[in-house]
Amino acid sequence: MNCIEIINTKFELLGIITNFESLICTWNFYECGTFELTINKNKANTNKLQKDNMLIVNKRDDKVLLIDKVVTTTSKSSKVLKVTGTCIKGVMKRRIIATNGYDRVAKTEAENVQKHYIEKHIVKSYYDKIRTPERDIGWIQIAPTKNRGVKTVWQARLTNLHDELKHISEDTGLGWYGYLDRNKKKIIFDSTKGTDRTVNQIENPNTYKSLENMTQTQLKKYTHEELRGTVKQPYVLFSEKKKNLLDGKRTDDNTNFKNVGYVAGKGENEDRLITVLGKAIGFDRREVLIDLNNIEDPDELKQEGQKKLDTYKTIQSVEGKVYEIPNMEYDKDFFLGDLVTLESDGLYEDKRIIQVKEVLERNNKTIELGFGDKVPTLGEEIKRMITKPIN
Repeated sequence: MNCIEIINTKFELLGIITNFESLICTWNFYECGTFELTINKNKANTNKLQKDNMLIVNKRDDKVLLIDKVVTTTSKSSKVLKVTGTCIKGVMKRRIIATNGYDRVAKTEAENVQKHYIEKHIVKSYYDKIRTPERDIGWIQIAPTKNRGVKTVWQARLTNLHDELKHISEDTGLGWYGYLDRNKKKIIFDSTKGTDRTVNQIENPNTYKSLENMTQTQLKKYTHEELRGTVKQPYVLFSEKKKNLLDGKRTDDNTNFKNVGYVAGKGENEDRLITVLGKAIGFDRREVLIDLNNIEDPDELKQEGQKKLDTYKTIQSVEGKVYEIPNMEYDKDFFLGDLVTLESDGLYEDKRIIQVKEVLERNNKTIELGFGDKVPTLGEEIKRMITKPIN
């Protein structure tokens, strides 16, 4: 039976709910997810569903939700509560990178970059070199680093902490998440790489080709037992042939793609520092002006300009409901952030699971997955276009 535990920021258990109408949770690898809970107000413990309380889904300490909004709708026959908010990562939206100069991180692994900004702006906060304990949240802690991810340098100033963590994650491919430690009465934040569960783990350079002509029956027989000793992890294959990828939608979008950036730094008129990034030519060349008028160092201008140019990428994604079959069950055989193999229209490709939408209704559960690049919403697209450095 699906259940929800309700706790406050003192980590006191306020109540448990099992008879809700529906709970829709969207978990995201790179950024904060959202949720929507619908329940009749007359049911037990609904009075504990208040702003800033937290919900724990199915006693999973890595599935913690933070309530932002409660709406009561009254009709002649009933009162219905609609409770919405974010996963616990949404707490990062409450802070900005509060500095006068730039908060810079020297070249180090992506995990250390993520944890630097969480530490400095929400755990043990500073404004430049000035300690600002009023910005601390005492029940947030950071897991010890394992130095995961690619090495990178980073700088940020007066941007939202959550948004900066999202950008670091998208740029480096290293996810992040928060989980409940019941003994410490803390929310612990950590980084995560995801696991490679692709068919290409198999020691066979023609893996995709060997699968292309298999029937549904043959694919079902293509089991982990047959592959024992040839894979690091049991493979996960979502396939129309296997009938475990349903109602899919594929996006291949070049609308906002740019591959050459004219990066403009500090200076006026003819004296302005400008560098050009990208080598595409002719019809394939797509140009964009990147305004970074606060930067005067040429190397720094190239580095920050490349990060901005990388946001104008081709969007390639697959979304769809999945049918859980033995050995391919969510939260058991595969998880958010894992690399898996997809087959659609005979095309095989490896994609990361970047989003999971769980729909819980009484004793039922439906899973929808998002693979590859997230398709930006109109609001996100507008925000990207108008975001400029602050002088």
